[in-house]
Amino acid sequence: MIIVSLIINTIIIFLVLNIGYIRKKREDPNYPDKPFRHLVLFPLALGIVFTLIVDGFKGVFIYQLALFAAAALLLYWIFYILVPRK
Repeated sequence: MIIVSLIINTIIIFLVLNIGYIRKKREDPNYPDKPFRHLVLFPLALGIVFTLIVDGFKGVFIYQLALFAAAALLLYWIFYILVPRK
């Protein structure tokens, strides 16, 4: 799943950062070339960083949900199983 997220994020960032350049290059073939590091490497690096940050937040969210579920089960066990009903 992280690979799909990386590919989608990189493509979106590539298009956002380079749509103006692609449009100008299509209209005027003599428009100066953009350096490879600006055209490909920078969007790729941003895509990798964004994917790592977003997936890190997803991991923290799942960890918090697991802790909440464990606490809820513990409290249920304490209040409904251990305490005898009158």
